[in-house]
Amino acid sequence: MSDNWWTDYQQNKRLRGLQDDLYAVSASLASAKSSQRRLNAELSKVRGSLEQRLNRLSAAFDAFVEISDLRVTLGLFDAQGRIRHHARQLLEGVGPDGEVSDVDGYWLAPALVALRVAVDGVADTDSLDLAKARDAHRAAVFHVLGTGLLGGRGTVTAAMLSEALPMPAATMSRYQRAVWTLAADGFFGEAGWELVRRRGTEFVRALPDGDRAAAAETFRAVGTVRKMVAPVPRDFEGVENLGSALSAAARLSAMRAWVEEGLAGYTNEPALEVEPDIRTVVELLIDEGSPVEQPLLARERELRVVIEGGSEPPAWDGSAGETIALLRKDADDAEHPGRRAAAVRISGDLVLAAAERLAATARADAPYRVRARTRHGQLTVTPDGPEEGSLAQLRSRIDAGAQVSGHRRMAVGVALGVAVVFLVLAVVAGWGWLVVALAAPIVAAVQWRADVRDRRDAAASAAARHGSLAKDVEQRVAALVECRTQLEDQQPKIDEDLKALREALA
Repeated sequence: MSDNWWTDYQQNKRLRGLQDDLYAVSASLASAKSSQRRLNAELSKVRGSLEQRLNRLSAAFDAFVEISDLRVTLGLFDAQGRIRHHARQLLEGVGPDGEVSDVDGYWLAPALVALRVAVDGVADTDSLDLAKARDAHRAAVFHVLGTGLLGGRGTVTAAMLSEALPMPAATMSRYQRAVWTLAADGFFGEAGWELVRRRGTEFVRALPDGDRAAAAETFRAVGTVRKMVAPVPRDFEGVENLGSALSAAARLSAMRAWVEEGLAGYTNEPALEVEPDIRTVVELLIDEGSPVEQPLLARERELRVVIEGGSEPPAWDGSAGETIALLRKDADDAEHPGRRAAAVRISGDLVLAAAERLAATARADAPYRVRARTRHGQLTVTPDGPEEGSLAQLRSRIDAGAQVSGHRRMAVGVALGVAVVFLVLAVVAGWGWLVVALAAPIVAAVQWRADVRDRRDAAASAAARHGSLAKDVEQRVAALVECRTQLEDQQPKIDEDLKALREALA
């Protein structure tokens, strides 16, 4: 029997070992398959990355071959290239030396001649007229921006400045933004600043009603963004109009201060520095090339992007941003007072529309009765104090919460009754009952003392809650009085602020 048992034990042990080995092999196979899947995934990524690199290299090689062919073609336009080289030298302040050779049909050659002498204060009207005859718009923009950078702004006529700065559309072009910035910063005197104001006003007045309302809200936000208004206490309910009126009155005063500060900054003196973007626009205009070169140069820029990566450089007449957004930026630009004053003046109609809405909101009547939350419940308060009915309800609730159960006094009565019964039994049946008769009064005394303590604690708690309620009520009444007083003090200034805004922006 023992031998069979030992044999069975050995067989079972070997079976368990084989089962463990089987589990180990299965786990190893699963791990191997998992590793294989991860390796395949990594190889797939590598193949994809290599393919992308090959595609990138192939595209760059094709672009390089094409750009080499383009350069051969562009070599036929050496004269135009020399003109552009002279123009860049002039911007850098190192020339050009000697005469600038003219090229038929290319506006830049005579425009460069006119700009070179304009720097010295000489108006070469013949060269400028020739440049305008070939391309009036580009010639005007080049001369205006060039004199803004290098000097000789006295050679810029009102007509030329007006040609370079038409009324902007919803999106302002880069050259318009450059001319706008120069004129608003005072580089073309009062006439240039006034042209910016007039163009901007025309743009604002041409806005559709929906866009006009949104723009008015934009300038309201700019003019009042720094005004912090104390909120109405959160314990008040149904006083949204009061909070809106307080905020509107304060923001109206802030808008008036913003307008007056912005307009006062204009001194009709040019800014100390020219914006770097202006030079960039002039360089882009120069690099555009002559009419016959423009398709070739544009394709060359595209191929350079393919070879060097990055994004295509912007065009001189490309978008500089939404006009309203640029006006808002200028209106909040304290570092350029001329630009800021122009933007404030341009937005006059929008500011007045926003001010009228603020005034209408600020004229709301302050509520006399307000529902207020306290730590003990809600009640109605007025500037004269709480309403007695709602206050009495809270007081009754506090008193009801301070009531002490009468079960302890009932226990005292029962204990005293038991004491009397057992005292009678002690007299009649034997003095052994006297022990029970004496224990009952002790129980009654303990219950009585506990009842007295509970009632004293409840009274103290009720007194504290009444005191807390009185403090809460006093605070709520004071807060309501303060809000009403603040609004009543601000409302008489509404018409004064509106009048001041209308006069300032007239």
